[in-house]
Amino acid sequence: LVTCLVSSLPRADGAVDLYDQYTGPYDHTPPNARDARALRTVRAALVGTAGVLDRWEGDYPCAHPWEFVRCVGGNEVTHLELSRLNFAGVLDPAVGDIASLEVLDVSSNFITGELPASLGNLTRLRVLNAANNRLEGAIPSELANARSLTSVSLARNRLTGSIPGGPWPSTLAALDLSDNRLAGEIPRGLGNGTSIASLLLQNNALTGWIPVEVGDWRDLWQLKMQGNALVGFVPSEIGSFLKQLTLLDLSRNLLTGAIPENLADLPKLKELYLHNNQFIGGTPAKLVARNVTVFVR
Repeated sequence: LVTCLVSSLPRADGAVDLYDQYTGPYDHTPPNARDARALRTVRAALVGTAGVLDRWEGDYPCAHPWEFVRCVGGNEVTHLELSRLNFAGVLDPAVGDIASLEVLDVSSNFITGELPASLGNLTRLRVLNAANNRLEGAIPSELANARSLTSVSLARNRLTGSIPGGPWPSTLAALDLSDNRLAGEIPRGLGNGTSIASLLLQNNALTGWIPVEVGDWRDLWQLKMQGNALVGFVPSEIGSFLKQLTLLDLSRNLLTGAIPENLADLPKLKELYLHNNQFIGGTPAKLVARNVTVFVR
């Protein structure tokens, strides 16, 4: 005869944990119907989830957390990581109802449709990665309302329209909008008031001048704008103020004028790509003398 012993263990909050010697402590994780409902709505809008997200049932997404879900420090969903799962379908606006979400990664799938404006409701969202999909339409201006963003990657999609002018969150450090179909001018205030360190806008259809305000984005270490239709001069403010810059790529545009000599004054510059433009004059001697990888013509 085997007897199952169950004892009561006091908890710090005065409640009682039941303990089964065979299964360990009973799980007292409370339900979270709001996040569970939002996650199932997101699942319903995706294609190819069968056999992958089958455990997304009930109201307990954080008890023995559901697949690709993390709940850091509590009973609210903080991470939704659905990268490289071959999902199609669309990203449902219900994702904006997961109020505690900090990391959303749906990269490297086959998701179509538009980015939901409801992403702007996620005031705790730090990382948004939707790169390598088939997203279309404009980048919603509401995205800039996600005031905790540090990193946004929407690269290699089919996004159109212009880049939202913001103001973007002061916490923003990395913005990758490369390899889309974005048009219009680069917003003058794109990096103003932010901590932008990496700005990747290459291979779009951007037009107009490079804004002189780029000189205010003092934390930039890489700036890539190649493969657009930018015109005008290279702002001298780049050489005057971007002292952290290690990589500058403005190649394959329609830039004119002389190459600013003060680019040679950037102490950390290692790579400079200015080829396939319409510059006049030669390469400044100070640049030639620097130990820098330079492609100008």
